[in-house]
Amino acid sequence: MHTATNAETQPENPQPPPVPPRHRRTLTAALAATAAAGLLAYGLTRDGGDPPPAERHVPTAPITYTVEGSGTAHLTYLGSSPKGTATVLPDAELPWTTTVDVPLKKDATLTVVLPADGTHATCALAVDGRHRQRATATGPHGRATCTTALDRPAEPGSQG
Repeated sequence: MHTATNAETQPENPQPPPVPPRHRRTLTAALAATAAAGLLAYGLTRDGGDPPPAERHVPTAPITYTVEGSGTAHLTYLGSSPKGTATVLPDAELPWTTTVDVPLKKDATLTVVLPADGTHATCALAVDGRHRQRATATGPHGRATCTTALDRPAEPGSQG
């Protein structure tokens, strides 16, 4: 009587069963997520050696923008970002006022555009509390712009 041994029942080079396609996608997604998590952890915990660049101080001046009138208006004014980007208020209720710090290398500007049923609105701006400009918009879609150049800081060593 012959009995089978382990050597007779096992093939010489066993191949693992093929991975079904949906399991391959799951495995690929899991590996990608693990790699992304590892990179994120590395970025958050590494010493880096290089400190982040210091923010450069940009000299500014306090600008008070004011719009007198009634109803609403479309307002655009120079905001307080270091790059001097504009802030837009499409339906500002009048009267309206705000004070922001504007970079000295920019011109302070406030634009008022009245709606189709607009009657009148007056814009004004002040630099450091001192009145600089006033303008009036009238009628439907009337427009007014108040603008002024901001004083530049004195150059080192210059006489003032």
